[in-house]
Amino acid sequence: MMMRRAFQITLLVVASLPFLLGLMTLFAGGARFVPEEVVTAQLDGQLRYYAVYSMLPLLMSIWIVRNLEIAGTILLITLGATALGALARLYSATQYGALEPATMAIVAFEVGVLVFIPWYRLVVRRAHAPASA
Repeated sequence: MMMRRAFQITLLVVASLPFLLGLMTLFAGGARFVPEEVVTAQLDGQLRYYAVYSMLPLLMSIWIVRNLEIAGTILLITLGATALGALARLYSATQYGALEPATMAIVAFEVGVLVFIPWYRLVVRRAHAPASA
């Protein structure tokens, strides 16, 4: 039971980071990334739209922790999309130059969420294991 609770709390804490970054972008828009004088309506609109999407992992994680036994597929999709987003950032670096250290830390974080997959399987397996006498 302790491992299950640790998994749930950690997942929610980790999912809070993209939620907070999404909120920052939702309110600041394109000016969060480039000087305001070069922000266009199209760029600002896209960034604010994607900001909402970056907030979804926390919302999905709330459902996941409440439905842990049946949440495997949703967890895999959520974590996989996060890791693919990290690869997209790295692809941008090949086109436009090195990423800033803070962004590289975010990339490492986004790839690192994949550790939740084996942890989830262990938690669910333990929940279904017969209790030792």
